Amino acid sequence: MRTKHLLSVACFALSAIVVGACATAVERTPFEQEPAGTTPTDPPPTNAPPTSTTQSGPTQTQPEAGSPDTAAPDTCKRTAPSNKCGVAPQCGCTAIETCDVQDSAGNVACITAGKGAMGTPCQSSAACGRGMTCSFGTCHELCGNPGGKCTSPKTSDCMQVKLQSGAAVPNLAVCLVSCDLRDPNACGGTTASGTGVCVVDDKGVTDCQEGGTKTNGQACGAGAECGPALVCVTSGTTSTCRKWCRVGTNDCGGTTACGGFQTKIMVGSTEYGACP
Repeated sequence: MRTKHLLSVACFALSAIVVGACATAVERTPFEQEPAGTTPTDPPPTNAPPTSTTQSGPTQTQPEAGSPDTAAPDTCKRTAPSNKCGVAPQCGCTAIETCDVQDSAGNVACITAGKGAMGTPCQSSAACGRGMTCSFGTCHELCGNPGGKCTSPKTSDCMQVKLQSGAAVPNLAVCLVSCDLRDPNACGGTTASGTGVCVVDDKGVTDCQEGGTKTNGQACGAGAECGPALVCVTSGTTSTCRKWCRVGTNDCGGTTACGGFQTKIMVGSTEYGACP
């Protein structure tokens, strides 16, 4: 199931030309409550044990031709309350399925996985690759240690997903995606499933989330309107989509300087700003 969220808004001012750059915000509605599952029926009674016969010594019973081998013990750590499969680590589903959270109560079930790569746009978890869920409009790897670190390539923090009310969704945490703010294809760009953009918070943590389609130089507002590799920059009463850039480089082309923010945006050791 696709999850939605309310992103926080952070505003910054360019130190060189004293303009503001505001991270865009998208209002996302809470989970849609799935109807409760039906109560399973009692399992059929097991067959009565065979009548034993007197043996002169120990014997080894051979399985009948075509009979299945003894099933391996189930070591999957299944996720309550539904206990149908395990979210982190993934287990209890087939090799082409994902154990995904189905509702705001944290119930889980196996769904057929898609082929979407991490960070790319999605409309539902069925579009994402195995072990991923559709959160914030893009595919995210599921994780089980909110507040900790993810270890897969291109991931950073494991973040707890919350409803618009602020309540945490049980069993639903995702790995944030490490992406390049300047790369229009870092989060899949614009596809039939939407537009993925790389965003950053005031701590320098990036992620792929759903964005807009407005291009460089077009007016933007409070919503997530700017397209990939762009940030909404405000000067006076005018807000415009501008290109992300690295301060102190020629990312803006020629001799045009990249303007940094009064509150520095640092991703690792790199300072980011916007082209004028």
